Amino acid sequence: MKTVFFFSILFCVIALPAFGALTDADLDKIRLIVKEEVKAESTAVRQELKGEIAAVKKELKDDIGSVRQELKEAIHKSEQSVKEQITLLTYFVYALIALIVAAIAIPQIIRLWRSERERSLTRKVEILTQEVETLKQQQIVKP
Repeated sequence: MKTVFFFSILFCVIALPAFGALTDADLDKIRLIVKEEVKAESTAVRQELKGEIAAVKKELKDDIGSVRQELKEAIHKSEQSVKEQITLLTYFVYALIALIVAAIAIPQIIRLWRSERERSLTRKVEILTQEVETLKQQQIVKP
């Protein structure tokens, strides 16, 4: 118990000078030290932020470059797809035009061929009719 009492008194005696008041000079020194520390920390933080901002800018440039490249490739693929579709539609239209022309031209050609055939048959009939008429005329004259 004596040791506990001894140490209690010792700590109280040591703690008595801690209740002393701060002077203006002490406060100015503290302010100066705090300002220097704040400046040092702020410059360190600024440097660190500058480095991080530069890294982020570089990363953004790389990302933007890759995104641009991907967009260019996607646009090129879509352009190719559209070109292929347009080409396919063009060929389809050509085929339809050819079909329409064939549907109109073939019956006309058949009609011309038949009419030509009919004309030749009509001529032959006329020629034969004239021959028959001449034969009848000759038979009447020579009975």
